[in-house]
Amino acid sequence: MRKNMLGFLVFFLPGLGLAKTALPVGETLPPLTLSASHGGYVSDGKPWSSESMRGRLNFVVYVDPDDKDLNNALAERLKAENLPSDILSSVALINLAASWKPDSLIMSALRDKQKDYPSTTYVYDKDKSVAGRWQLPPEGYHVLLIDKEGRLLFEKNGQFNKQEIENFLSLVKTEVAKEKAEREKLASKNGKKAL
Repeated sequence: MRKNMLGFLVFFLPGLGLAKTALPVGETLPPLTLSASHGGYVSDGKPWSSESMRGRLNFVVYVDPDDKDLNNALAERLKAENLPSDILSSVALINLAASWKPDSLIMSALRDKQKDYPSTTYVYDKDKSVAGRWQLPPEGYHVLLIDKEGRLLFEKNGQFNKQEIENFLSLVKTEVAKEKAEREKLASKNGKKAL
């Protein structure tokens, strides 16, 4: 009976641990490429690689299109901070396989969104490749913060409350400040003004 109840809880209550990535914070995410029948850039369908995120801090969302508005408050607060795009990039990985909506309808909406937010990289995942490679639950709204070497700094699945938004923004601003300081140090060492 206890074994059956535990199985029930683990299966039906994802908040008990299944909502987290299996990769611990501080670990480097495995490289990932979406191409051909698996996915690619929304803008042109060309292959996308997680290696393209190297060299910058990355705010990454892996989203079920049906949950696209779940963390609008977080996105708006991050946008309002007006952080430097040469240090912080934003990548939206859209999990087409998680939605009941036709892919063509979702892709059309994403192309429009790409025009509205040109600094965000929009990528589509047709077969939950991201979930499999990065050990994420296949549905939901995942927020990841990945450093310039590809290490996972933060991960959360689900809606952020006000305090979680503030904590996340604090982490992002701390990481941006570290990168600015590192660039200034390197520039002064080389006798140049930091960007």
